[in-house]
Amino acid sequence: MVGHIASALAVLGLCLSLTHAAHILAVFSYSFPAPFLLVAPYMKALVQNGHQLTIVSSYNHLEDIEGVRHIRIKLMDQLLNDLLDFDFEGTYPLSKWGKSSIISTFFRNSSYYILSDPKVQGLLRDPNEHFDMIIVQASHTDALYGFAQHFKAPLVGLSAYGTAWNIDYLAGNKAPSVYEPMQPEGYSNGISMFDRFTNWVYITEEWLIDSMVFLPKQVHLYKHFFNRPAESLYEIRHNFSLMLINHHFSLGRARSNVPNVIEIAGMHMNGFIEDLEPELQRFMDEAVDGVIYFSMGLEIVNKWLPPHMLKILEEAFEQLPWHIIWKSELENPIHKSDKIYMKQMLPQRKLLSHPNLKLFITHGGILSIIEAAFSGVPMICVPMYYDQFGNAERMRQAGVAQVLDIGTMTVESTLQAIKEVIENPTYAQKAKQMATRLRDQPMTPLETAVWWTEYVIRHKGAPHMRLSDQDISFMQYYSLDIISMLFGRIGLSIILLSCFSVKLFKLLKKPFQMRLYHIP
Repeated sequence: MVGHIASALAVLGLCLSLTHAAHILAVFSYSFPAPFLLVAPYMKALVQNGHQLTIVSSYNHLEDIEGVRHIRIKLMDQLLNDLLDFDFEGTYPLSKWGKSSIISTFFRNSSYYILSDPKVQGLLRDPNEHFDMIIVQASHTDALYGFAQHFKAPLVGLSAYGTAWNIDYLAGNKAPSVYEPMQPEGYSNGISMFDRFTNWVYITEEWLIDSMVFLPKQVHLYKHFFNRPAESLYEIRHNFSLMLINHHFSLGRARSNVPNVIEIAGMHMNGFIEDLEPELQRFMDEAVDGVIYFSMGLEIVNKWLPPHMLKILEEAFEQLPWHIIWKSELENPIHKSDKIYMKQMLPQRKLLSHPNLKLFITHGGILSIIEAAFSGVPMICVPMYYDQFGNAERMRQAGVAQVLDIGTMTVESTLQAIKEVIENPTYAQKAKQMATRLRDQPMTPLETAVWWTEYVIRHKGAPHMRLSDQDISFMQYYSLDIISMLFGRIGLSIILLSCFSVKLFKLLKKPFQMRLYHIP
């Protein structure tokens, strides 16, 4: 056993020695805090391996990393505040096109604030600046891909919110799965031929939205700040060397990834785990019957939740025998009770790992899903937007969660879901099985991300990892060639049969008419 470990360390050391200390530019236009839980350990690990990093990010959400040149964009934080202060009253109901218009403006502004920043402009204008790799937020920030072309460096994408068809497209898989959209509204989880066809039509509409709403704004910025034609941006979009996606096949969906798509779900799990404060530790330890933990994540505060939802939870929790831990910034949203512990910030990973925790009620954000799955905790998901619906549905299909609709949930349905998940041992058993599968990996997700990043550096962009356009066509991927041939044969058979039937009918009709003609 010791010999195997020594050999593995030797191989890893050899790989690291073959990777020179690279100059890496990382540009993250995330305006929310959650993605930086993923970004921070990844950046720190690259620095620890001897690489020199320049990080462009928002001002508040990423801590200082020793040895890193930080360029912080204050306007990015203002952009988030503007979105949070946006008055959505009177704008409902919003179509997919209407929502996309708002979101695309948000991403356009984030790209603009980065590219127009004086320090970023200094990077672009300094002839002595050199980078061996560019790492960017993968989706909807296409103008920022211009850094890779400007510095003639390989482009790496980080998809913190999992993946969708547009991520597959950027990674070189031009025929992505038809059942993973960007926006879940109106989407079917069925597997029938009709469901697959309607979903294909649905994602075709998303492709049109991406091409006609999101991309033009990014192209305009790219042409302005990099002084290059739009065609060169389309070329960059087809040349991601590596795509790191915050997903893992053990979380309920195996994907047909191309070689340059690497699953790194749990990359943030290597970080420091904050201990429970003494009062909360006692609360957990003394709850021998079990604890329910309710949190809607870092980005959704309770004051934004529908009032009926808070009232429903208040009434439901009062009727339950279990202790409740409620993440809330509100002072007194519910009646005082010795069995309810409330606080604005809580050490979630530590809570999820406590043996007395029976259930996690969550919004279904990907980081919360991963942390609950890692600890083997069953869930109730109450999704609100974006990827949360898909995450929740995968957990439901895996048998580790129930899903509540925030618009139709009642006290009765909430109580029923809670009791079903806690009292039915199947949920806990399947959650433990999922945890075992997620933990069973040859390297930690963080080590995997760093290894493949350095692989791309060692192999000068690793173009051999990308799927060639000629390897498999859109028609072949979706078996449209087979379908067209099948329906072509069926259609031809129907035509021939119809012609034969008409001819036969005419032949049979003619003698009958002759007999009628000879009747006296």
